[in-house]
Amino acid sequence: MNANSVVFLDRDGVINELVMRDASMVSPRLFSEFKMCDGAAEAIKSLIHAGCELVVVTNQPDISRKKMLQSELNKMTEALLAMGIHKVVICPHSDDDFCKCRKPKPGMLKDHLTVRSIDPQKIWMIGDRESDIAAGKSVGATTIFLSATSEHNKIDSDYYCKSLNRAAEIILREI
Repeated sequence: MNANSVVFLDRDGVINELVMRDASMVSPRLFSEFKMCDGAAEAIKSLIHAGCELVVVTNQPDISRKKMLQSELNKMTEALLAMGIHKVVICPHSDDDFCKCRKPKPGMLKDHLTVRSIDPQKIWMIGDRESDIAAGKSVGATTIFLSATSEHNKIDSDYYCKSLNRAAEIILREI
């Protein structure tokens, strides 16, 4: 693929909605809970149409914690690929595993970039957590923090917005 830009996207809270569990908004564990955020499909299509390579990089520690079946995660991944996402990279580890891929560590991003020669100014990271932004910063990506609140004031990101649609608009304007 000869992409104009590589756009790394966090999954939960960026592409798909979080779910309420134990009084917290968290990642879905079942495919039946896996619902796209409003406008996510359109944002993905617009980025693909512009020639961007879209790579989902997602922490899924419920796999190693035995709270999620691999088959459920596989269905979610297949749904993303069916939307046109080029690649889905998953860290199944929890913090206790001390892996190199769990965000905020940049392992998932670096592994993808080592097989590509791309101008660092054409690398983007979109996420809704500080760990996403830190991973993006560590590979020189331009970062976009998604937040529906003023929480973004605490996060050192290049851009802030409320939706993947708005993030796509920013990228399309800048590339």
